[in-house]
Amino acid sequence: MPTGSCLCAEITIAYEGDPVHRAICYCHDDRKISNTQIYQVLKTSFKVTKGQLKTYTKVSDRGNEISNHFCGTCGTTLYRSGGAESTSDKIGICAGVLDDQSLIDNPPAIEVYVEKRPPWVKQVEGAIQLNGQYEIVSS
Repeated sequence: MPTGSCLCAEITIAYEGDPVHRAICYCHDDRKISNTQIYQVLKTSFKVTKGQLKTYTKVSDRGNEISNHFCGTCGTTLYRSGGAESTSDKIGICAGVLDDQSLIDNPPAIEVYVEKRPPWVKQVEGAIQLNGQYEIVSS
C-alpha cells in the first residue's frame, strides 16, 4: 500500500491499488501548488492515516469547485478533490508527497492544459495531450 506524508510528517496518507491516472497538469492552480505529477486514485481506496488536514476550496479554471487538502503546520498540499464531474469519485494525490519516490520514476501518461505548458518543458513522449481537461490534442 503506497503511503505518503507532508514535509513535517504530521499528516500521513495511504491508498490501495494502482492510480487510475498518472498526469501532470499545467493549469494555473497546479503550477502554483507543486507542478508535479498528480496520481488520481479512487476515493474508496484512499485514507488519511494520521493528522488533521486543513482545506481550501475555490472555483477552478473550468468553473468547478476544487478543494486543496493541506497540512496546517508545514503547508504541504497532499491532495485535491472535486473539479469535473468525471473525477468526482477520485482524488488527485500530489505525487511528490509519496514516501517511495521510485513510484514517480515512470513519466505521466497524460499531460493536461498543454497550451499552458512552459515553453522550456518538452512534451512527454507517448503521453496523451489534453487542451484543458477535455479536448484531446494528440495521443
